[in-house]
Amino acid sequence: MILGRSTDTSGLTQVAHLSDELQSVFDKAETKYQVVDIELFFVFRCLPEEYDRRSTVRHVKKEKVIYFDLVVSEDRYKTLSKSKQRYVLSHEFYAFLSEKIKKYKIEHLKVNEFIANMGMWLREIGWLKTEEEAEISDFEEKYN
Repeated sequence: MILGRSTDTSGLTQVAHLSDELQSVFDKAETKYQVVDIELFFVFRCLPEEYDRRSTVRHVKKEKVIYFDLVVSEDRYKTLSKSKQRYVLSHEFYAFLSEKIKKYKIEHLKVNEFIANMGMWLREIGWLKTEEEAEISDFEEKYN
């Protein structure tokens, strides 16, 4: 398994920087799921709502790639602190991945195990916090 990512953001938010935090998670997934012959490629788009762009998934069987195109609201994110953006993005990413990956039959991949492992690895990097934990991080970010 190969995991990759790219971003499409204006720089008014931290989405591009936050997506960089996923590298260690992607490395763990690639190591654990070496036998799985597929690439999961994620594009993190933080766009103005007026673009009316929706998140999509596309499977290109010939290339053995599933493209996950996650669209989040620049209008919303630009009003949030970095820790709040991390909180929202992490939950949107995990929910999107969990829901969409179940639709594909991927040889040698136990989907529920993969989803559980991704959740565990995301928590290890400070993603998927509770709202209360995000509030504490926000407070610490402001005063440290």
